[in-house]
Amino acid sequence: MPGSYRPSAPRGGTDDYRCFLLDPKLTADRFVTAARIAPGASSLVHHVILYRVPAAAASEAVALDRRTRGAGWTCFGGPGVSSGSGNPRANLEDAGWIAAWAPGWGGDRLRTGIGIPLPAGSRIVMQVHYNLLNGSRPDRSRAVLTTVPAGRGLEPVHTVLLPAPVELACRRGEQAPLCDRTAAVFDQAKRFGNDAALVPTGLLLLCGKDAARPVAAATTTCDRTVSALTTIHAVAGHMHLLGRSIRVELNPGTPRARLLLEIPRWDFHWQASYTLARPVRAAPGDVVRVTCRHDSSLRTGAPRYVLWGEGTTDEMCLGVLQVTRG
Repeated sequence: MPGSYRPSAPRGGTDDYRCFLLDPKLTADRFVTAARIAPGASSLVHHVILYRVPAAAASEAVALDRRTRGAGWTCFGGPGVSSGSGNPRANLEDAGWIAAWAPGWGGDRLRTGIGIPLPAGSRIVMQVHYNLLNGSRPDRSRAVLTTVPAGRGLEPVHTVLLPAPVELACRRGEQAPLCDRTAAVFDQAKRFGNDAALVPTGLLLLCGKDAARPVAAATTTCDRTVSALTTIHAVAGHMHLLGRSIRVELNPGTPRARLLLEIPRWDFHWQASYTLARPVRAAPGDVVRVTCRHDSSLRTGAPRYVLWGEGTTDEMCLGVLQVTRG
């Protein structure tokens, strides 16, 4: 990060998503082959994601940084800078990640022969999610990237995101204003902006669920159909404090079923990315499924209807694939 930053949660919440603009000063195209991210105030840092900003969007990122007071800018959901595609589905197929850190995960060396493209003139946005349930103190997180010249002929790596909706009702007998789903949606909008209120419905539609009559359940799934010949190299899962287990499968329920990842006892403080012993090939028409199980009894604080959300006390169900195409 350019300097130290003391997080403070906007809108009275306990989460601060802050983006910092980094300039690798590349004059030639490179491939990232390894990354190590070290959080500064580790007790506050929920996650760090490094996003690639294309050269064409560099001026947009610089302008955003300059017009925001203080270090960096607030950035719920993503870096807040054009990724080159305005299509949300396309952004899920190539999230533009260079590397990520979460508790238990922060040092990745890619398999030999593959790399993450970082063209000349690219900038990097470091998004840091601070969870202020443990207070606040200055942070200066850092990242170290290993790169090689683009002429090495490596296969380009993409990050695919596999989210599933989260719908967790208050426990039987609990009564509170935020036990009403609509009230919980408006609370998310208050804490994270109006776009945050669209995500729960968007995920229901993406995953073929009934958005008009959402069904609250401890287990959630989402299927994604593979659209191009794909090689899967690494898999990760992400949930928050109510997570119990997560699975990522290829072609479940068929003779070609492959288990890519299973974490039967989720630990929020250990969120590693796992390189497969052998890459797995997926063809057009194949299906990748993410399945998460949550447990409302793990919730602390006031009763509430829990949705997919940016806060640590909200929830997520997310599979992450590191892939090459063709």
